[in-house]
Amino acid sequence: MFIQNHTEYAAAAERANALSDAPEGSDAAHELAILIEALRKWDEEHAGENAHGPETNAEPGSNLSPDDLPVSGLPGNLGKLKAD
Repeated sequence: MFIQNHTEYAAAAERANALSDAPEGSDAAHELAILIEALRKWDEEHAGENAHGPETNAEPGSNLSPDDLPVSGLPGNLGKLKAD
């Protein structure tokens, strides 16, 4: 199997997820192994495109980066924040 684009990658990943509990030695387990091999090959060939490495710092010397939240606390705690 050869994955040619992101749509095929998504379909293969969804199918692999559906087969993830296939019993060893079954046809489904064989299909899962083929899908995993194709997904890994795609990931290796497109590592630069899919990489999520460090982002550049907006203000060198500070802890600010593009993903910093404008409020403190975890997203699950946003409802607990009080406006002054």
